[in-house]
Amino acid sequence: MLDFFKSFFLKYSTRKIRYAAQDYNLILEQQIVNGIPLEHRYLGKLTLSSGFVVACDPLLGLHDALPFTRKVPTGEYPVYMVLSGSGNHRKNTLIKLELSDKRAVRWELAMVPGQSSGHSYIADVYYGFTVDAGIGCICDAHTQKHYNSYLERFFKDNPNGNIYDSLFASAFARNGIEENHSFNFYLPARPQQNVIMFHTGYGDGIYPAYWGLSEEGDVCSFVIDFMVL
Repeated sequence: MLDFFKSFFLKYSTRKIRYAAQDYNLILEQQIVNGIPLEHRYLGKLTLSSGFVVACDPLLGLHDALPFTRKVPTGEYPVYMVLSGSGNHRKNTLIKLELSDKRAVRWELAMVPGQSSGHSYIADVYYGFTVDAGIGCICDAHTQKHYNSYLERFFKDNPNGNIYDSLFASAFARNGIEENHSFNFYLPARPQQNVIMFHTGYGDGIYPAYWGLSEEGDVCSFVIDFMVL
């Protein structure tokens, strides 16, 4: 497994890059943007045991999602969610994985193998992960492997089972209202590994992710943009 991650990193660590047009600090560091109130929520710590981050739809895509090509130091890192709007009209707007206390000064598009910023890139065409069940997640590549093994056992024991209804629905309901739910799922047999799940802005769609880079060029954060603001 370690040899796989080493070869993965060497193969994909050098590539052309593309930066976000907007500065996500305007959302992460403010309480109001363009007259729209923001709420900042702490979702818990995410364990990165390989240093490779995976983001996808946990119900339909985690079995084959590829990790992003940048490798970050292993460890446990806080994850935050920014909501915009008020009352029942709030929308999950941005996810932030905080990798250091440095401030990002630019935002590099996060890509998986097979993607390149050298390809055609025009308005309304962008890389991102697909959501078909209204839910996204973030986890480590090691955790992804064990999560998939856990689901294989679940479906073996419950051939007609529904993983959302059986495993996640009640936990989501305890953590929010309507589309603002989130859930920190710890693998039962491996409680040190977790998948942080969340409802995605307006639901189904394709959502881009970016690496936050410091003035020195170090990776200090990872964000997912639900394209609400």
